[in-house]
Amino acid sequence: MPYSSSFIEQSFSHNSPTQTQTKAQCSKIENGKKEAEIHLVGYRFDPSEDQIVVFYLFNKILGRELPINDIIKEISVYDHDPDELPNGDFKHGLDCNEAFYFAYTEQVYSSRGKITRRTTKSGYWDLDGEEEEVKYRNGDITVGFEKVMVFHKGTAPNGIETDFIMHEYRVNPLIVPTHVLNDSIRAKIERYVVCRIIHEGVSNFPRTNFHQDGLLGLLKKQNQIDMTEIA
Repeated sequence: MPYSSSFIEQSFSHNSPTQTQTKAQCSKIENGKKEAEIHLVGYRFDPSEDQIVVFYLFNKILGRELPINDIIKEISVYDHDPDELPNGDFKHGLDCNEAFYFAYTEQVYSSRGKITRRTTKSGYWDLDGEEEEVKYRNGDITVGFEKVMVFHKGTAPNGIETDFIMHEYRVNPLIVPTHVLNDSIRAKIERYVVCRIIHEGVSNFPRTNFHQDGLLGLLKKQNQIDMTEIA
């Protein structure tokens, strides 16, 4: 049974207090800021699972404004091996080794019937465990579903496991208000996902040689102080 339209609009609409609060928690920057304009020291894009589904994927499907623009790029994830993706995209999360993408999944036919294509040019994404429900604020409302996959080089089932892990999120169709449904929205609900790709064991956290640069040099680089006032 679908959730009530009023609940969805109150809880997940772009202008709701809930979203404003969550926006502050996961972005801490002005709404609409582009990634190139973000210069906050210590900033990390590290949203929770329900935030990814509700405030990014759900709003993207409905054509609504996102809390932050240009952080989650749109790319055909399954047309690329993960090591072909821009290394500069793997800078999110606590270890600065995560990349986020909007992507469309592709349905193909096999001997097992209709399945989602998980193969790339040189390998495949192998499902690790069962699909899990994504709960809103760890409560009782299922807002989406999550699959965890590991990338293997070669041909299934004999590929070589790599250190790339992907969390693929999709929206629970029951949270989408019925009055906004049309063929386009239905197609996006079925095929549109957010892919969170983690390069395990790697960190792109910027390192600074404090002994070489000194504190003042570091502050100058971060534009935190006017060096002419210290000279």
